[in-house]
Amino acid sequence: MAKLEALIKDVDRFYSSVYNGVKRSAEQVVHDLQQEGPSWTGTFSNSWQISEGQKTVSGNGKTGDPIKLTFPEMAALSRQFRTNDLVVFSILNTAEHRDLAMDKAEGTFRRPSPLPQTELGRRKFYEINEGRVNPSKRWNVGGGNPNSASSRTAVPDWYSAYIGSGRIQRIIKTELSVSVQRLA
Repeated sequence: MAKLEALIKDVDRFYSSVYNGVKRSAEQVVHDLQQEGPSWTGTFSNSWQISEGQKTVSGNGKTGDPIKLTFPEMAALSRQFRTNDLVVFSILNTAEHRDLAMDKAEGTFRRPSPLPQTELGRRKFYEINEGRVNPSKRWNVGGGNPNSASSRTAVPDWYSAYIGSGRIQRIIKTELSVSVQRLA
């Protein structure tokens, strides 16, 4: 019986370690999305959330530079291992303007201030001395009023480029590798 209990503890340690590796992966992906995406006021950057099961950690959706999301760790023996357990982390953005910010929809854009309000946005600020055509995608600057200016704070199609880059898979592989090495 003692050997079975020891085996269950080892399996639980492994399960917790893998869970925490995936958790760290989700946190890193959100950090990357915050850094890659547009940031004028910061409301989009601060509207990411991570969910797993009944637990959700959300950004505050407020203005300002991106705030790191931290999801709770799972301690070993905090949950009994079952072979049918499925852990699924989901990441989404809750900002009302997320489809515009993720370059999924066209819209009409007006600057809420002359320059981005976040340090991140100011670092990535790109402006052209020509207004934009409206409606348009967020990144589509120029082509409009020559007596106006248009700008963006993220490269064109940043979201689909990030999703298709393989970066998420590399993050997960790295974090799971670190988790398993910590068990040794």
